[in-house]
Amino acid sequence: MLNLMVLAAEVEGAETVNPVIPNLYDMFWAAIFFVILWVLMKNVLLPPIVRAMEARDATIAGDTDAAAAATEALGSTRGDYETALASARTEAAEIMAAARVAADEKRAALQAEADAEIAEKRREAQEEIDQARNEALAGLRGDVSSLAVGAASVVLSTDLDASSQQSAIDQALAAN
Repeated sequence: MLNLMVLAAEVEGAETVNPVIPNLYDMFWAAIFFVILWVLMKNVLLPPIVRAMEARDATIAGDTDAAAAATEALGSTRGDYETALASARTEAAEIMAAARVAADEKRAALQAEADAEIAEKRREAQEEIDQARNEALAGLRGDVSSLAVGAASVVLSTDLDASSQQSAIDQALAAN
């Protein structure tokens, strides 16, 4: 198309116009609109954007400070928690040790009581055994003395009196 315009201008004998080079009045109006647009951008449109960016930066800085404070508080709270947990574990160990000591003392007391009761039962049982033995021996003495007198009567072929021989039988049984 440019070739056609150049060609048409040559045909008419007019002077050729280069479309790439601007006219002076176009450059004047472009400069005026550029200055107006620059002033409008600098004074009207750019300040709210700058304020928004500054507010955003302030919010980010505030959030960063809050996060740092929360992290520090968490560290201090964690330290308090660890201290309390260690204290609770120590206290639990002391309670368990005291409970063990008390249980050992109670067991020892119950063991001593049971041992005393067993010893008393053994003593009573021994007394009952001794009493039963003495009763059995007393009952057997009469039977043994009558048997001994009867056997001696048969061996000696004489009639012996059991009451007169009782003291000799008692002496013989007491020796054994």
